[in-house]
Amino acid sequence: MLRSLVNLLLYGHFWIAAAALAMTIQSHLLLEGSWHWSNLDAFIASGTLTIYALHRMVALRLVGGDQTEGRFKVMQAFRWHIIAYAVIAAAFAAYFFWQLPLLLKLSLLVPNLIALGYVLPLLNGRRLRDLPYLKIFLIALSWAWITVVAPAQSVGLSINSPIILMALERACFIFAITIPFDIRDLAQDEKAAVSTLPGALGILRAKRIALVSLVLMMIFVSGNYWLGQYSTGILFALFLSALSSAYLIWKATPEKHDYYFTGLLDGTMIIQFGLIWWCI
Repeated sequence: MLRSLVNLLLYGHFWIAAAALAMTIQSHLLLEGSWHWSNLDAFIASGTLTIYALHRMVALRLVGGDQTEGRFKVMQAFRWHIIAYAVIAAAFAAYFFWQLPLLLKLSLLVPNLIALGYVLPLLNGRRLRDLPYLKIFLIALSWAWITVVAPAQSVGLSINSPIILMALERACFIFAITIPFDIRDLAQDEKAAVSTLPGALGILRAKRIALVSLVLMMIFVSGNYWLGQYSTGILFALFLSALSSAYLIWKATPEKHDYYFTGLLDGTMIIQFGLIWWCI
């Protein structure tokens, strides 16, 4: 029963939707010092669930229905659940997107189109994630835009230096924790002839790049600390987040159970939010 509940949480995409919401709330707390539920929050949570559910269904179709191992077996078992959640979440996402101000809608078009192009084979049967080395940068860009820039715009803040530094910090963090997923998918990507950093440089070098990205994250964090946007407590919380994420990244191997990636590594976003919440 416990395993079924965990599978529902992870492969029903409630966990990644919660992570997106946590990152959004974190941005509000860091930029404003408070947070109140909004249409944007509802759109980000439901939209994330929709996109990742679509991604799972397209992935299942591309790899074929004969997968009997690992996460594909679980996703096959939950495929009708995933479809149902995607349809319901898409309806909510469309409703809440319609409630947003026009300028915010226009701003969100870019990351939304990237997200759709990432999961749907719109480029002569290919997805953006199938283009060499591109997918990890698209993920980092989209998450930084949606969870930092959009929340700032939603409360009428101009895009100033602290917001730019926060977006760069978030992009570096997402970039770092995404590399292990390429390590997990190494055999699958090689079979599909998709070039990734672990495939081109090897697992060890890819991990080192991820750690460098976390160092860059802390440089941007230090910039906001120097500008007075972050307190010492926030600096310490983000340092702990980078340190714990670095450990999990370093321990990632293709042999790890998918819970390690979909659960723990995606969960680093929720851990970071929890540390921020504790230190504010």
